[in-house]
Order: sequence, then C-alpha cells, then structure tokens
Amino acid sequence: MTKVERKTAAAAVPPCRWCGRPVARSGRGRPRLYCRQGCRQQAYLARKLAGTHGLGAGDVIVDRDRLEELQSLLYCLQAAIEDVDRDLAASDRCADVRDALRWLLDNARPLAGVWIEPRTAEP
Repeated sequence: MTKVERKTAAAAVPPCRWCGRPVARSGRGRPRLYCRQGCRQQAYLARKLAGTHGLGAGDVIVDRDRLEELQSLLYCLQAAIEDVDRDLAASDRCADVRDALRWLLDNARPLAGVWIEPRTAEP
C-alpha cells in the first residue's frame, strides 16, 4: 500500500465523536458516530449536562487546568515555529535544517499527546 493509499484509507474511516478513535463501518443503516457504547453514553451525559447549564450543542465544559495545559503547549509550539522560521531564513545548511526540525518536533510532541475530554458530571 502506497503512502497516498494509506492516507486515503485513513481519511475514509471517520473518528469517534467522543474519543477520536476510528469508528468501524457497519454495512447497513446510518453511519456510526461513536466507536463503542461507552463513548456514546459519555457524549449523551455531556449533552445532558450542557443542557442543564444552558450551553449550546457545540459548547463543552472542560477542566480549567487541562485547558491551561493545552494553551501552554500551544504557546510553546507557536514560539518554536517562529524560531524555526527565523533560523531557516538565516541559513539553509543541512545541519541547521536538521536542528530546526528537531527543535520543532521536540515542541510538538507534548502537544500531540494531549487529549481533552468534555466533562460529563459535576465536579
């Protein structure tokens, strides 16, 4: 399977609307939105909680600490992108490009591991 075929196959499998995992396709009926019953239940509880607080369908309640962590990691990534842009504008040596890429990856990896789930119950 070529790189393009893998990318196309991955795009064809929709993510779970709760956890982001791939959702297995069923042969008949409406396409599934959730990968498992537990995700479907959590999404229901989140919608119910949001409704009791007057939030809209697209609004979610998340833990402030998790949100601040995400914002901090995004800030680090933005700063790394600016650093890499500046470094690559000044030099195009192979070693400098390698160093810039390593710096960018070191700042992107922590963000790639973050997943924030909406709250489904009062704290």
